[in-house]
Amino acid sequence: MDKFLAFPSSEIAILIEKLKPETPGLWGTMTAQHMLEHLLLPLEFSRGLFSVPLVTPADKVEKVKRIMLMSEAPLKRDFAAPFLGPGLQPLKFETFTKAQEALIKEVEVYIEFWEANPEANFTHPIFGPLNKEEWYLFQRKHFTHHFSQFGLVEF
Repeated sequence: MDKFLAFPSSEIAILIEKLKPETPGLWGTMTAQHMLEHLLLPLEFSRGLFSVPLVTPADKVEKVKRIMLMSEAPLKRDFAAPFLGPGLQPLKFETFTKAQEALIKEVEVYIEFWEANPEANFTHPIFGPLNKEEWYLFQRKHFTHHFSQFGLVEF
């Protein structure tokens, strides 16, 4: 898993700060601000702020987790998160800078939460219930995926 960004690391905040509002995506329809706000969602539901329904059939969860999450495989480009619905989501923050600040802060809160609650377990909509290590792995892959989408890292 060395090819994915370290998560958590100080590099995450540095890369978030390098991103510019006008940075185009290399694929997909998200703007830079949409991507920042999109990364917030799984950080929030991975610590139980809200729940998302499991969309993978229960009998397929372990196989999907093994193939997509626990492997060296990157996340697929243009994969539409089934729980979000079609198209771009409305922006939550009035400025790009506020979205950057919110994501940097949420990464810090996420780390604090998992340090205080290492036995927690929350459901991912595709991979089912995940523990701390599995959520960290998902975040590594998810951040790498979207940071490469905007040219912040090569993958």
